[in-house]
Amino acid sequence: MQTIEQILESFGDRILSSRKIAARKAQYVPIPSDMNPELQECLHEMGYDQLYSHQAEMYKRAMQGKNIVITTGTASGKSLSFYLPVIQRILENPSRRAIFIYPTKALTKDQLRNIVDFVEFFGKHRIQAGIYDGDTPAAERSRIRQEANIILTNPDMINATFLPNHNRYGFPHLFANLDYLVIDELHAYRGAFGSQVSNVMRRLLRICNYHGNTPHFLCSSATIANPAELAENICHQPFELIDKDGSPAPEKEIYFWQPEYIKKAQRKRSVTEELKELLPNLIGNMVRVITFCISRRETEVVTKECRDILAHDPLKLGPDMSDKISAYRGGYTPLERERIEKDLVEGSVYGVVSTSALELGIDIGALDMVVMGGFPGTRASFWQQLGRAGRKGNKAHALLMLKEKPMDQYVGMNPDWLLKSASENAVIDKNNLYIQLAHIRAASAELPLTIDDIATFPDLGEIIPLLQKEGELSEHHAQYQWSGQLSPAHEISLRNMTSDTIKIVDKEKDCTITTVDLIQAKKEFYPGAIYLHDSVQYKSLDLDLEGKTAWVREVDSNYYTEPHKPGNIDILMEHDQQEDKRIYSCFGDVRVSVLVSGYKMVQFNTHQNLGYEALSQILETQMETEACWIQIPDNVVQVFVATGKAPSLDPQSKDSEDKKVPHFDYTEGLIHCLKAAASMRVMATHSDLGGAVFGFAHPDSPVHKHAIILFDEYPGGLGFSEKAFEFIGEIIKNAGQLVKDCSCKEGCPACVGDHRIDKELILWALRSFYKELPIPKNIQLDKLPASPSTNSKKMEWKQVKDQWQELLSRFEKEEHFGARFLKHASAFEIKGNDLILFLAESNLKLAQKPEVVKGLKAELAKLIHLPENFELHLRVDDSELNIKNQLKLQRIMSNGKGYLNN
Repeated sequence: MQTIEQILESFGDRILSSRKIAARKAQYVPIPSDMNPELQECLHEMGYDQLYSHQAEMYKRAMQGKNIVITTGTASGKSLSFYLPVIQRILENPSRRAIFIYPTKALTKDQLRNIVDFVEFFGKHRIQAGIYDGDTPAAERSRIRQEANIILTNPDMINATFLPNHNRYGFPHLFANLDYLVIDELHAYRGAFGSQVSNVMRRLLRICNYHGNTPHFLCSSATIANPAELAENICHQPFELIDKDGSPAPEKEIYFWQPEYIKKAQRKRSVTEELKELLPNLIGNMVRVITFCISRRETEVVTKECRDILAHDPLKLGPDMSDKISAYRGGYTPLERERIEKDLVEGSVYGVVSTSALELGIDIGALDMVVMGGFPGTRASFWQQLGRAGRKGNKAHALLMLKEKPMDQYVGMNPDWLLKSASENAVIDKNNLYIQLAHIRAASAELPLTIDDIATFPDLGEIIPLLQKEGELSEHHAQYQWSGQLSPAHEISLRNMTSDTIKIVDKEKDCTITTVDLIQAKKEFYPGAIYLHDSVQYKSLDLDLEGKTAWVREVDSNYYTEPHKPGNIDILMEHDQQEDKRIYSCFGDVRVSVLVSGYKMVQFNTHQNLGYEALSQILETQMETEACWIQIPDNVVQVFVATGKAPSLDPQSKDSEDKKVPHFDYTEGLIHCLKAAASMRVMATHSDLGGAVFGFAHPDSPVHKHAIILFDEYPGGLGFSEKAFEFIGEIIKNAGQLVKDCSCKEGCPACVGDHRIDKELILWALRSFYKELPIPKNIQLDKLPASPSTNSKKMEWKQVKDQWQELLSRFEKEEHFGARFLKHASAFEIKGNDLILFLAESNLKLAQKPEVVKGLKAELAKLIHLPENFELHLRVDDSELNIKNQLKLQRIMSNGKGYLNN
C-alpha cells in the first residue's frame, strides 16, 4: 500500500506548491460546577471529564442570558456547546422549549442522532426531541408540538407552518415557552436566502412578543469576517462572539494542483479528467477521501468514471473496488443519503464524491484526505471543506485542483492569500423592500399590524398604503388586518428570487424535473438552452410563460449555452460617490432591463465559442436593484474602440446594421475580471452579481462617459454591490493581480473570459485606473484615437464670422462634443471677444449649465485661436417660429395625454 505522500509524488509535475499548518493542542477546562449534577453525570457517562474552553465559555455566557455566536473550527464540538445550556434550562423547568434551525434536512437528521443520547439518559418523561419538517407524518407532528422540549426544523417550516399557526394546534404553548433558538451553520444564510430568513426572524420575534416571551439565540458559523454582524442582522438582537477555539487540530498539509497541459489539444485537462486519474489511486490504497465537486453533473461524471476504472482494474490495484466510492448530492432520496452516510461512518465506503451538501457539519466519520475539484468560491467554504479530514487526530491532507477560472488560478499563484488573509464578509440586506413587502403581508395575516410594528419593519409606513390600495389590508381601529384570499406566507419562497415559478417538464417522459423562478427561467430555459440536472443534459424546446412551463428533452451535447443579454441600465438615484486617483465610482439604485436575444454555444473543457444563435422571440426582464459603477478612463475607451473589438463603446457599430460586430467585446474582459475580484471580496456567487457596461452623463463633464457596472441580481438589492463600492480600489487591484498571475500567455477564459481577448490590454486598462499610461507596444489597433486638436490647423478668430459653416462642418467631421448642438443654433453673433449663440428656449434650458458652456469653450479652443478673455453666451431666440412652438407645447400640456394620442 502506498501512502498519500507517495501517491502524490507520482503526480509531482501537477503540484504547484504545498503549505503546512501546524497542529494545535486542546485547551481544557473543568465542567462548570453550577451545572445540574445529573447533566454532569450524563457528560461523564458519555466520556466527557472536562470541556474545551469554548464550550465552557458558551455555557457560562448563555446562562447569563446572552445571545452568542460561536465561530470555532469544524469538529470542535460546537453542537455540545448548544446542548449544554439548552438541556440545563429544560432540567430547571420542563415546560421550556428550544427550536434548533438547520439549513438542510440532512443536517437536521444528523444532529438528532446526537441529541438522542441525552434523551436516552434522562428518559422521555423529562426530555423529548423530534424533527418537524416536510417529511414528518401528521401524527408525529402533533406529538412533537405537544410534548417535545427540543424541535429540530428548518427556516422554511418556521415561515410556512409555525408562524401562520401560532394561535392553534399547540403552537401557543411552544411560542410562550420558547427559551432558545439555535441557528447552526449561520454562514449559510447569506444573500437572498439570508435576507429572507432575517425577515422570518422578525416575524418570529413579533409572535413571541405577542405570547409574552423573548427567546435567546445561540448561533454557530464558519469563519467569516463579520459573524457578530451577520448574527445581529439575521436575529435582530445584540450578540457576543466566541472565536477562541479550545479544541485540538491535527497537522494539515495542503497541496495546490495545476491540471496537466495537453499540447496537442492546446488546453489543460479538466478537473474531472484529473480526478478520475487520482481518486482510483487513493481508494485502491484504502485512503479515506472526500471529493468536493462544484456541480451535480461533475459529481456524477467523476463517480461513474472512477467506478469504471476501479471495476476493470487497469491500475492492477487488486479486486473490484467499484463499490468503494459513492456520490452524494441534492436530489437523492433521504434513504439514499442516510445509507451513504452510514457506509462512510462504518468504513464500508472509502471515497465519496459530493457537492457542497457534505460541506456542512454532517458526521461522516474519520477521513484522511479532502480533494477539492475547484476553489469552492469563498475562504469560508474552503476551511469548511478542509475541516472534513483529520477528525480523529491524524494528519489531514487536502488537495485543491485549480479550474480554468480567475479565482482558482489566483489562489494557485497566491496560496498565502487563501491561507493567511481574513475571511470574507457574509452579506445580506434585511431591509430589501421587495422582501419586506412579502413578509409584511405574511405578518398581517398572523397578527394585525399597528404603528408599533414600524420597530419591526422599517418600511411599514410605505408598504401599508400600497397593500390597502391593492385590497389586501383592511383597517379597523388603527389596526391593519389581512383581507386577501390566499395565505401570504405560503407564497414566499425563501430560496428563490420570486414566488412566480416555472415547471421544467421532460416532454418525452412527461415528468416534472424541477421548478425555478421566472427570472431564472428566462435566463436558463430559452429555446435551445442546454440545462444540466443530476448529470443529465437537457435541451430546452419551448418556454411557455403563460402556461408557466418549460418543455425539455434529454440530449448528449459537447457544449453548454450562455445567453446573450444586451440591455439598458438606467440610473434611478445616486446614493454615494468617491474619487481616488483616476477611479471615479458611484453607488445607487438602478433599473436593469435585460433582453435575452440569443445564446452562444461554448465547448466543454476548452470553453471556446462554437457559434451564436438568435432567438425568434426576445425574452425581457426588468429589475430595479442596487449597483456600483466605475467610470472607464477616457483613454481606455478610445483604445478599446480603436481595436475594433469594443462595439459596446462605439456608437458607430450600433448605427450600422451592415457592420459585423464580433461576438466578444474587450469590455467583457474588463467586466470578467472585475466581477471575479468583486465576488471574491464580498462572498458572492456567480448568480449574486451581474456585470455590464453602459454609457452615462458625468455630473462634472458634458462629454459622454462609459462605466463598468456591478449590480445585485435581486430586485431591490442585497448589499453585494454596496460592499463592492466600499472596497472598489482593492477590487481593481485584485483584478489586475488575477490577470497578471494567470498562467496563460495571451489571454484565456480564466483571466479575461475569452482566448481572443488580449490580457495585456486588459491589464493596461486596469492599471490605467491609477495613472495614465502609454498604449502597450504589442497592441495592434485598427485606427488610432483621433486627436484633431494637434493634427488640424486652427482657424483665426477673425475668420470665424465668414467661415462659420466650415467650422460647423469640421466640428461634425472630427466628432467634437457639441457638434450637433451648434448646428441647432438659429443664429450667431460676434461682439469683440465674445461669441453669442441664439437658441430656442427649450434648448437653452438644457444647455445653459456651467459644465456645458465650459465643455463647448474647450472644444472651440481646439479649432480656433481664441482671443484672451473669450466668452461664450447662449441666448433665447425670440423669433415668431419659437413663439409658435412654445404655444403648441402649452396646448399639448393643457390637453394632456389625450392630445398626444389623437
